[in-house]
Amino acid sequence: MKITNLILVLITCLLTGELYAFTLNNSVGAAFEQDVIKVNVSSTPCSNMGMTNDELLSLAGDAMDKYWNTVATSRLQIEQGDLVATSADFQTGLICQTGTNCVPNTDLIVGSDILISCNTNATNFSNNLGVLGVTVPNNISGEVINGALVLLNDIASNQFQSKSKEEQMAILAHEIGHAIGLGHSPVEDSLMYYLSFSTRMGLGWDDVDGVTYLYPAQQPFGGCGSVSFDKPDEVKNYMITLLLGFFLVAGIFRPSKKRS
Repeated sequence: MKITNLILVLITCLLTGELYAFTLNNSVGAAFEQDVIKVNVSSTPCSNMGMTNDELLSLAGDAMDKYWNTVATSRLQIEQGDLVATSADFQTGLICQTGTNCVPNTDLIVGSDILISCNTNATNFSNNLGVLGVTVPNNISGEVINGALVLLNDIASNQFQSKSKEEQMAILAHEIGHAIGLGHSPVEDSLMYYLSFSTRMGLGWDDVDGVTYLYPAQQPFGGCGSVSFDKPDEVKNYMITLLLGFFLVAGIFRPSKKRS
């Protein structure tokens, strides 16, 4: 193979790398190890959610089937679990230790899978300024999430109870997205965008990319790698550098003409 052809192959591999916008909610890219995860709900009564705990559990199951379980490129399946007994700390405690950048509260560690609990501690919800829920994968070993906690705002003036069923499903699916390892997306059409929209009724391409990245259905073709970016300027600079390098190397290895 000529050196210029080899360079073209390498350039093609790089140029076809995927450019991602989704973010992760932890620095190690942790994810659940198993393919099937259960969503359980604390049996401690929810006083101000406008529904029973059984109804909340059923709603969470419906949300998973409408959102995350529809991604064909992901191996992940999230199932409706059970009502489980928990301590009162899950209803009243802080999700993070006081004065830390969200070091998990050891009293609220989830042993396995995902647990949803109603919570009345205003500090968890920015003093009740419209925050509907907070989520932390609070049981991580290396790059493996063992358990994650979702706390829903159960303060008397919470906004969750006034949402439509479709909006409530989207809110639960958003929080579950955090539980499985995803952060907020900068793409407004994504479920993982930080604001809730009543018109959002499905996953966006960024959500699909994110869950596929953490839980791929199969290993990608190993011939070319991929490059991850979350800033448009990085993409622009990368492409310019790549093209300049190609023309420089192509010029250096250009065959010289034989003199007669």
